[in-house]
Amino acid sequence: MHYTEMGTEQARIFIDASQLYDGFREAYHNAYAYRGGMHWKKAKGKQYLFRSRGGYGAGKSLGPKSPETEHIYQKFHQNSAAAKARLKNMKRKILEHARYCKAAKINRVPDIVTKILRELDQRKLLGDHIVILGTNALYAYEAAAGVRFDSGLIATMDVDLLWDVRKRLMLAIKEDGDPGDFIDVLRKADKTFQIFQKQQFRVVNKDGYMVDLLKAMPSRMTDREKDRIGGKDDLIAVEIMNLSWLLSSPKFEQVVIGTDGVPARMVVPDPRAFALHKFWVSQRDDREPAKKNRDASQALAVAKLVIDRLPQLKFSKDQLRMFPTSLVTNFTDSLEWDDGISMQF
Repeated sequence: MHYTEMGTEQARIFIDASQLYDGFREAYHNAYAYRGGMHWKKAKGKQYLFRSRGGYGAGKSLGPKSPETEHIYQKFHQNSAAAKARLKNMKRKILEHARYCKAAKINRVPDIVTKILRELDQRKLLGDHIVILGTNALYAYEAAAGVRFDSGLIATMDVDLLWDVRKRLMLAIKEDGDPGDFIDVLRKADKTFQIFQKQQFRVVNKDGYMVDLLKAMPSRMTDREKDRIGGKDDLIAVEIMNLSWLLSSPKFEQVVIGTDGVPARMVVPDPRAFALHKFWVSQRDDREPAKKNRDASQALAVAKLVIDRLPQLKFSKDQLRMFPTSLVTNFTDSLEWDDGISMQF
C-alpha cells in the first residue's frame, strides 16, 4: 500500500474547503469583471460616460450624459461594490477555514506551489496553457481519491510546469495592463524567484525551491516554436521528449490544500496518462537509477489508486490511444498485484 485513507472528519473538512474555494473563485471572477472603473469625462463642453480598463486611459466611451448613461453608471458602481464585498467575505471564510484544514492535517501541498497555482489561475493560464507535471501532480490524485500518499512518494523541492505552445497566449500581467514576462507571474507568488542562468528554463527562490518550464519536443526537427512566454529576458522552456503524450491526454482538475491551509485549483494530466508516462521514464537507459526507482514507484502507486479508488477512470485502449500500444502492453504486463487485481483490455 502506498497510501492511507482520509478519516471521516478529514474528508468532511476537505469537502467544505473545496466548496468554499469554488465559491471564492466564482466571487473573484465576478469582481474581476468590474476591474478598471467607470467615470465621467468632459470633452467639447459635454460629459461622457467612460469605461476604463487597465492603465494608460484604455477603455471606451459609453455615450454622452443622459438618464440612460446615469443609470448605467449607478448600476455599475452598485454591482462593483457588491462584488468586491462578496469577494472580501469569501477570502475571510477561506482563511478562517484554513485553521480547520491545518488542525485536520489535510494541508498537504507546499504553500509556494499553491501560491503559484492561484497566480496561474488568476491570469487564466492554468489548464488552457499550463498544467502541472511531476511529483506534485500526486497531490491532485490523492485528493480526488480521498487518500494520502506516503510522504516518501511525494517529497520534492521543485515543480514542473508544462506549457502548451500550440495555443496562442497573450500575457498581460502587470497592473497597468502592460505585457509582462512569465517570471513576473512567478514573482507574484514569491518575489525572490530568479532565473537560473546555467539552466534558463528554471527559476529558484531564496529557499532553493525550483520551478521548471517545460514544453513538448516538436514532432519534426524542422518545426520552429516559441521557447519563451514573454520577452527576451524571460525563462526559456526546455524541450522534453514525448510530453506530447501528456498534452494529448485529458486534463484532470482538483482542489488541493496548501500547507498554510488555503486551497488552490490544480490542473494535471489524467492519472492514467501520468502512470504510463512515469513508467516510460523509468525504463529509459539515460535515467539515473535512483530516479528510475522512484518513477516506477509513482507509476505503480497512481495506477493502483485509479483501480482501487477512481473506478470511473477505466484503463482502456481508447482512453490511452495517445500512447504507443507496446508501451501500454509493457506497463500492464509489469504490474503485479498482491491481491490479484489486474488490468484487462
